[in-house]
Order: sequence, then C-alpha cells, then structure tokens
Amino acid sequence: MLKKAKGMLEKKAGIFSILFVFCFSAFGQRASAPMFSFGGGYSSSNYTPFWLRANQFGAVPTEENYLNVGGSTYVDYRKGKKMDWGLGASARLNLGDTKADLLVQEAYLKGKWGIFELSAGRKKYIQGLVDSTLSSGSYIFSGNSLPMPKIEIVVNEYWHPKFLSGHLGFKGNFVHGFFEQGRQNISQVYLHQKSLYGRIGKPNWPLKFYGGFNHQVQWGGTRRYLKNYKPSNGGIPTNILKDYFNVVIAKSLAGAGGDTATYGFNEGFNRLGNHLGSLDVGMEIDGNFGKLFFYRQSVYEDGSLYYGNNITDGLHGIAFSSKRKRGLVKIVFEYLNTTSQGGDEFYERFNVRGRDNYFNNSIYPEGWTYMGKGMGTPLMTLDAETDLNEGKGIYFDNNRVETFYVGAEMLVGENHLLFRGSLSNSHGNFGSVYIPVKKQIALGLQWQRQIFVFGQDAFLSANIGADLGSWKKDLIGTNFTLSVPLN
Repeated sequence: MLKKAKGMLEKKAGIFSILFVFCFSAFGQRASAPMFSFGGGYSSSNYTPFWLRANQFGAVPTEENYLNVGGSTYVDYRKGKKMDWGLGASARLNLGDTKADLLVQEAYLKGKWGIFELSAGRKKYIQGLVDSTLSSGSYIFSGNSLPMPKIEIVVNEYWHPKFLSGHLGFKGNFVHGFFEQGRQNISQVYLHQKSLYGRIGKPNWPLKFYGGFNHQVQWGGTRRYLKNYKPSNGGIPTNILKDYFNVVIAKSLAGAGGDTATYGFNEGFNRLGNHLGSLDVGMEIDGNFGKLFFYRQSVYEDGSLYYGNNITDGLHGIAFSSKRKRGLVKIVFEYLNTTSQGGDEFYERFNVRGRDNYFNNSIYPEGWTYMGKGMGTPLMTLDAETDLNEGKGIYFDNNRVETFYVGAEMLVGENHLLFRGSLSNSHGNFGSVYIPVKKQIALGLQWQRQIFVFGQDAFLSANIGADLGSWKKDLIGTNFTLSVPLN
C-alpha cells in the first residue's frame, strides 16, 4: 500500500507543480501565490468526527485515518474591469489506511461582462439564504460534497435596476451540471439548477428583506438519448432538447393518463427527473451593535409544500456578527426539522402529499449525492455514514431529523477559533421509524493562526472533534493542516 501511495504521490505532485508554476508565471501579479498544504487526521474509531468532515467540499474522508498533501492557485478579476477573465485550481491527495484518493476540488475558467459571469468546470459554492461561514449547512447545497463539473451563468452580487432607484436588487444563476459516471444502475445523469433571489432595501439601509427560490433537477440517465434506444412497452425514444425544456419549466407529463411507455410509471405520471429545492426568506438588521440576520429555508419535494403538508419542515437560523475585532465576533443558532415530510400518507386525489423521502429517489438510487457524499445538509446522513442500519449503501436512511445547532467564531490575540456543536434527534425514515428517537451529539473546535516557516508567512490549522450518542460508536478525533504560500 505504501509503495502504491508513494508512486501516486510522486506522479500527481509533478502535475500539481507544473500547473501552479504555469499559472503563477504566466499571469504574474494577477495570480495569487500558489499554496502548498500538508496535513493528516486521526480518529479513535473508524469514522471521522462529524464536524471535522462535514461541509468540507468532499476533502475529508468519512472513514479512515489519513495523511494529505494539496495545493491551489487562482487568477482573479482585475479591479475596475467591466470585462475580464480568471481561473482557479485546487487539488488534494488523501493517503488512507487502505486507499489513496485524488480530489480535484476546483478546476475552472471564468469570465465576466458587467454583472454577468460565465464559468465552466469545478468550483466551490453553496446555495440558499444562510450564514455562509458558520451555518450547519444550507439545506439544498451546503458544500458537503466535492463540487461537480458544471457550466454556469450567474449574477453573483445583487443588481439594482436604475428605474427602481436602488430599492430592489436581484441575483441568480442558471446551471447545467454533470453527475459522476458509474452511479448505481444509472449513469449519464445531468443537473439542472436555477435560482432567483431578491432584496428589498439599499445596501446601506439598516433594515433589508430577502426572498427567493432555487430549483434543482436530476435528469437524464443511461442510454435514454442513444439513437438505438427503445423504451419498454412500445414507447418512442426521447429527445434530449425536448426533455431539457420540460425539465427547465418543470412541465407535468401526466396529461391524459401519462406517457408511461416512454418515461415509465414514476415520471410518466409526474415530471421528468427528480425535482427538489427550497424557498427562502430572510431579514437583516444592521446597527451600531452589529448585524443580525434571520433566515428560513422551506423544503419542497414531491408537492407537499404546495399543499402545506410539510410546512413545519425547514432550516431556521439567526446569525449575529459583532463589529468588534476581538473576542466573540460571530454566533449562529439554527434549528433544522425534516421530520414531517408531508406525513405518512399519500393520497393525490385529496391533495395529501406525504412520504416525501427527502433526497432519495426511485429512479436515481443514490439520490441527492455526488461522489458518495450528500450535496445538501450533512445532518441528513447516508447509510454509509452511521451504524444506524447494517448496510453501507449510498442512500439516505436517516432523513427525518430534528437538529439544534450552534456555531461561534472567536478572535483571541492572534488565534482564530471556530466552534460547532449539534444535538440531533433521528426519527429514521417512513420505511424504518425509530421509537424512541436516536440522539447524537457532535462537537468540533478549530484553531487557526498565522505562523512563520523559513522566514515567510504560513497558516496552521488544528481541529478536535467528538461524537457521542446512538448513531455510531462514541469517538474523538483530530486533524491538522499546514498551508505555505510558494512565493
């Protein structure tokens, strides 16, 4: 194993070095200094502590002790340019007890024209109204999994039309993404994603209101668009452009009885693909004391929210950011509830749309995951991430949860501290209900500070975490990362 890992390390390190040196030398002052990192992690159990691996863009293994090396480099936009371009690249090699994983977290090109940006490749991002640094994770896109390859058109900052005198601002995105090949029973799966968010209030107003939605669709699938593909039951081959249009507008295929011959029972009587997302609202108060941000993300999947059947489900948050430069600078409280799911019954005739089974889907067995990790809130766990059930599959066996969460950021001298803690009650799912509920406590503390290595700035980060409860064996673990710019 060690010889294999060493060979892979030497091969990949050469590729990383060429990429970073090329970017830095080719673009001079536009490029940030390439960053090299080294680290590792250890746990007393076979699992990594929850808050040491959640929302890390797939970088930290769920299981196994590990060593890792990585690097990154970026070329960003120049200030004052209406048109410009940039790129980014970051990668990490994890050397575990039994395997070595190369993770390309970012590799993208981007360009802007005015308020619009076009990008292609892997790029880190989250989606939804939420605190971006301390949240337990935005419900639909939290940064828990490795970023998928995508093509995106986006307005990143709120745009204020002149005819509205700056009182209203808008931003949003439109994405075509690509799930990994070799998913269980199905591959060649695509992502359609779009969002639109608005803000009432000028940027300098002390009170602002926010609202918007995001729409996510898994669609496509093995062989569906091949010329020689013939659906069962005498259906006709589907057309990718027609299907894409139906996905974008979320068109119902039910019609007069549904085209089950072409699309199958689940899609023929419903919509093409797996549709899900959230409706978000928020309010911000900015005063001399600091900034308060209130937010709520309502869950929609399978029609329950439209009929009000799952209105109690969602992510609720309060974030306070102090204007102080020392001590407690931010604190976040969140409450996540996904236990309703519209109830345990489904009667379409009476508009009772229950048993939503969040993040799971019968057509796409691995559900709302990418590369084996959930893309949404990490608090709804996969079969492979706990010992709640015997299997180790990639599907959500623990998606009816109630979680109380707190996150805090502190600055003590030159030390930067981040704390995360959660108490989760698991109800299982409607196929396997836990009575009584199974509780889990997860704690994580991160310490960061700037140090000097060989006479230049570097950054040292260390984490310690613990998991206690019924989801898995109690454990404690730690990891560290040393990051050094290659000036």
